[in-house]
Amino acid sequence: MKIKDLIPKEEVLGGNLGIEVKECTADYKKAREDSLLFLLPGVNFDTYTLSDKYVKAKPRAIVTERAEYFEKAKLPIIRVRSARKAFALANHALSAFSANGIKLIGITGTNGKTSTATILRHILEYNGIKVGFIGTGKIEFGTERFCDSHYSMTSPDPDLLYPTLARMKNGGAEAIVMETSSHALALEKLAPLKFDIGVFTGLSHEHLDFHKTIDEYFESKEKLITNAKRGIINIDDPRGRILYEKYSDKSVGIGVLFEGDIRAREIDDRGFDGISYILKAKNHMTRINLPLPGIYNTYNSLLAFSAARELELSPKEIKDALSHMPPIEGRYEIVRGGGISVIIDYAHTPFALENLLKNINTNKNIKQNIILVFGCGGERDKGKRPMMASIAKKYASSTIVTTDNSRGEDPEKIISDIVSGFGGGGYGVIVNRADAIRYAIKNAKKDDIVLIAGKGHERYICDAEGYHDFDEREIVAGALAERA
Repeated sequence: MKIKDLIPKEEVLGGNLGIEVKECTADYKKAREDSLLFLLPGVNFDTYTLSDKYVKAKPRAIVTERAEYFEKAKLPIIRVRSARKAFALANHALSAFSANGIKLIGITGTNGKTSTATILRHILEYNGIKVGFIGTGKIEFGTERFCDSHYSMTSPDPDLLYPTLARMKNGGAEAIVMETSSHALALEKLAPLKFDIGVFTGLSHEHLDFHKTIDEYFESKEKLITNAKRGIINIDDPRGRILYEKYSDKSVGIGVLFEGDIRAREIDDRGFDGISYILKAKNHMTRINLPLPGIYNTYNSLLAFSAARELELSPKEIKDALSHMPPIEGRYEIVRGGGISVIIDYAHTPFALENLLKNINTNKNIKQNIILVFGCGGERDKGKRPMMASIAKKYASSTIVTTDNSRGEDPEKIISDIVSGFGGGGYGVIVNRADAIRYAIKNAKKDDIVLIAGKGHERYICDAEGYHDFDEREIVAGALAERA
């Protein structure tokens, strides 16, 4: 294809668009002589210092925002307004993906994206609709998995995303449910897509290492609702109410505290057996029985219900699907054995951890202790680390602080940041996460609850040396067997 067929001319500031290329890449190590090579601005690193390596790769042409770095290069240079947006547009065009004939649903928010997306996927599949799923650590279509066990992203990079969307559509997908991260929205990964439905679950403290301010973080999330034909918005969230007022002409508001278009009333928290509530909409009212524990799943199921209604499923079809909802991997996942209960959950933000601990406290009996095992990821928002310790001290009986995905950071420095928030005792430190889990399970008293938070569905751990296989389910099973 010619470059002019990959990048719209309004995005181009200079260069020969008549050049033929066969592929697009942003990795100079993978570039070939028929590649269109994109130099994307770095987030934490000045990628323009690598301009010589891009030239030495000898691609067919280089796309950049800063042509002055390539003045001496003896190959074509295409200067664009936004290299990241151009990269997304080029991969979209190269994949030949078109959303015509399918429904595209995007879900954004600090917490609840995966649960809402998984519930919606189940509703659709339960009613015979073929669904593609793109979520945190998981890309699937039917029973086929499109990623390996170390895949960790929420929204894939464009060179994976658009071929995957095309592959799903060509395979017969009728709808694609996709989690959309604030990073993906801010970095223009999703620029070519027009979503039929955009879902906003809410906003809380997270990713301020990247977005710098909460307002900037919110603005990136807002892009999904701006670019969607219809919005489904949690109006109990303060930022959600702002969105709903701004986009009221095309949005559905859901709530528990506030009177939305769809509202939950008479909520019955059945503890580890799930929740039940009356769903009240403008034209109907019905009792929802959801076998997922966690009162916050009221919101996730309301959002999924509303999205399914927009896709023209009947209340009865959705209600029946919700009553048969299977457990969500790594979200309030309960494993029992040795006289105790172990809960594995992805909660890795202050808001999510507090909600989870509150719910467990509500549902346990007075004699049960909550033993919390958690850490914080490296190279991510450092401000939340002491906040999570303060929450742990308030709601857990005891806490073991350990590693999470430390990435390039020193795990002990991360732990030091966390424990500064305890303001005294009530915690212990075991750096090795597997050892921390085993210790908690071995030393729990009969009927106690061991909560392992932060990694949930993940089957890897990432440190300075890269990704390593790490499945908490296997560690838990082994520890429970030893305890028994």
